[in-house]
Amino acid sequence: MPSIIKNKTKSKKDILTPEQVAQLLDYAEQDVFRGIYYAFPFLAGTRPSEQLALLWDDVDFENNVITIRRSQDQKGNVYDETKTSAGMREIPMSDTLRSMMRQHNLTCTRLNGKLYRVFPGMGRPQTWPKPRMDGGGQLLYKNWRKRFWVKGLEEAGVPYVTPHSARHCFISNLQAEGVEVGLVAKIAGHANPMVTLGHYTQAVRDGQEAIGKIDEAYGRSQV
Repeated sequence: MPSIIKNKTKSKKDILTPEQVAQLLDYAEQDVFRGIYYAFPFLAGTRPSEQLALLWDDVDFENNVITIRRSQDQKGNVYDETKTSAGMREIPMSDTLRSMMRQHNLTCTRLNGKLYRVFPGMGRPQTWPKPRMDGGGQLLYKNWRKRFWVKGLEEAGVPYVTPHSARHCFISNLQAEGVEVGLVAKIAGHANPMVTLGHYTQAVRDGQEAIGKIDEAYGRSQV
């Protein structure tokens, strides 16, 4: 499988502080149509390749999990596999993520009138209440990064960091909140917990309990 979205260097990444992430999430929750596009990796720890390949069939509100089962490369090719076999996983939704995903489910741009991609191209706006035109199709990484990631962080008033740093931040904060490394590795999609320890700062007990720690790390109240 061709290389999917990843950084070329392994240098230490700048990451946002929990306070800065909280600021970004506060802004994103008010940015109803676009906020989830740049808040999602901070709350789910996904790679951009995993986020952009998500379909609504992968989101289970009843069981409160998001299933990662495919990836999308920078050219838009979609593969029924992830970066590693361990990348095929279920991510429990925290209260904040669940609330934002519920709202996004209502406002997400449809493809031919039906929900399909979780993070589709939004299309061109028309005069309200007409729906957007030409939306609901595939969103490429370069467009997501330019139109949602860079713009969202700037408007939220937080420093620019790379998209992968959101995953780094997610994993680091789970560890800082005391979640055992085996569980962090499982949620992050690492086959070996030593990868989690070796490339990020610092056994499933209860995934839902653990993922709640990410809200605590960002100072989020129960929603």
